[in-house]
Amino acid sequence: MNTKVKILLVDDTRYNLQILSIMLVNQGYVVLEATNGIKAIELAKKYLPNLILLDIKMPQMDGYQVCAILKNNPITQNIPIIFISAIENVEEKVEAFAIGGIDFINKPFHLIEVLARVETHLRVSSLQAQLLEQTKLLENQNISLQKEISNLTGFNWDLYTELKDAIEARQMRLFYQPLVSLETNLITGFEALIRWQHPQKGIIYPAEFIDIIETTDLIYLIGRWVIETACKQLKKWQKDFPKYAVLTMSVNVSTRQLAEFNLVEYIRDILMQYQVNPHCLKLEITECTVMGDRDRTLQILHQLRELNIQFCIDDFGTGYSSLRRLTDFPIDILKIDRSFIQNGEWIIVKAIGTLAFALGKSIVVEGIETTTQLAMLKKLFSSSLHGCYGQGYLFSQPLDAESGSEFLASEQVFE
Repeated sequence: MNTKVKILLVDDTRYNLQILSIMLVNQGYVVLEATNGIKAIELAKKYLPNLILLDIKMPQMDGYQVCAILKNNPITQNIPIIFISAIENVEEKVEAFAIGGIDFINKPFHLIEVLARVETHLRVSSLQAQLLEQTKLLENQNISLQKEISNLTGFNWDLYTELKDAIEARQMRLFYQPLVSLETNLITGFEALIRWQHPQKGIIYPAEFIDIIETTDLIYLIGRWVIETACKQLKKWQKDFPKYAVLTMSVNVSTRQLAEFNLVEYIRDILMQYQVNPHCLKLEITECTVMGDRDRTLQILHQLRELNIQFCIDDFGTGYSSLRRLTDFPIDILKIDRSFIQNGEWIIVKAIGTLAFALGKSIVVEGIETTTQLAMLKKLFSSSLHGCYGQGYLFSQPLDAESGSEFLASEQVFE
């Protein structure tokens, strides 16, 4: 046996220490001895033994306390601890495992059994160390391979890794842009928009990172976080401002999210958890989603529709939508892309709006920045303003939660 393997024996009975020590030394182990908890902790920190045999019933500090202290210390937390005690109570044995023990030996003990368990756990510990080393080696090889792939495909693995770390560090933020009724000139809802609060670069807009999120596994974690955070904020606003009891929240959902296992159950649970009226939640999907796997998408949308959630096609008119899909899919709202407003393509805006109203749907017009644009839209849809909503810097830029509360409190009317 390798003489570098150290075992710490902790027992307030000298006889137990003596016979265990003799046996283990004869097997080639280096043995450390402690007759109390304080000394045990001191020796464990100083020598970092490969294994600890720990008695439970000791004066001043029992074995449970010793184990808890060692497991809460980053330096000693990975040292395997075997409890060795005369305790027969099942609950106390369970506690020994609950606080971090890996095994339990009853007193009076048999030396052969003790030796067998010690050798088994040392072997397991050695294999775990080897596995960890191999894992680190594979991770390094994977990083190298990712960089090679990145060079060949243009995929930015560095950004992917940084985003993954940013998610774990909770650097993602939601901002909320108001939606205004063109009929009442009052705010009726918000759209949740993601931002990255970078510790050095400040606020980073989704154009710089959303593609990587939506095309990788990051979309599942981020997607669920966005839905929960948005619903939680919506309920808070509805509670804080009774006048806005039917305020809505629009959340973007990607094609990959719709295919996620248990998405419907997750959204149902979130709505129940925060007591949000499902009709106040609007899920925005792209034209590409509608044009994708028809049967699968239709199945998920109808399951969500059964919850009474609304659906909106985002950036309508910029893709290749099939008019048949507009009647097949349970779409409530068409969102007219901001480019048509910015370019003054009012004929297209009018055509999309007329189509939406004919199909019994509402419209949201993005990118409204001037009073002239707002006046033109009201003129175009003068007979259908009850189904028209606007969004853009004329009303407000995206706001953080606190600013959103101030915006609601101001009760602005946008004439």
